[in-house]
Amino acid sequence: MAEPYLTDLQELADQWFRADAAVGALECRHFFAGAAAYRDGTIVASLRPVGLAFKVPAEVHDDLLSRGSATSLRYFPTGPIKRNYVLFPTGTTLDAHDAARLLRGESLDAK
Repeated sequence: MAEPYLTDLQELADQWFRADAAVGALECRHFFAGAAAYRDGTIVASLRPVGLAFKVPAEVHDDLLSRGSATSLRYFPTGPIKRNYVLFPTGTTLDAHDAARLLRGESLDAK
């Protein structure tokens, strides 16, 4: 079940790097029922049936949640909220340049 997510996330990671090489090299691996992208051993993004998530600084996290652009991330329905991760639910459009901004720790307003 996780295989299509790994392939899709690797394709996204390649697009993010092409959009902005400052994103750096990302290694994609299976993660629960989806896939995760790692940079220097830390998860920076994940793709699962519920959507695409990014690790972001607290101020970016709070801004995205307050604007309703993203939601809090839980890896399991009854699990704890993952601090400083935001989830863009399946069907949300996020282009490669916006994703690269998030991976650099920037707000989506920093265009």
